[in-house]
Amino acid sequence: MKIEVIKREKNVLEFYLVGEDHTFANLLNEALHENKHVTFAGYTIEHPILTARKPKFRVVTDGKITPEKALEEAAQRIFDRAKEVLEAWEKAVKK
Repeated sequence: MKIEVIKREKNVLEFYLVGEDHTFANLLNEALHENKHVTFAGYTIEHPILTARKPKFRVVTDGKITPEKALEEAAQRIFDRAKEVLEAWEKAVKK
């Protein structure tokens, strides 16, 4: 995965999420929406014939945190959830 920043302003961040598709992009989008300071989060994937298939994100915050901080917090939430699933799986398998 690679992030290519397209636009960075005070409370707006636009970027491509290279190497990912709807699976991870939707998860990240949902995690961003859990942050009360995110006023908008969304992504699109343009038609594959026209461009490379990579999600294009737009994240807007209320200015109390930066979009970069919101992205960092969303990534941490995803990591924490994945860890919980792994721990539950390991516990279930040991029974």
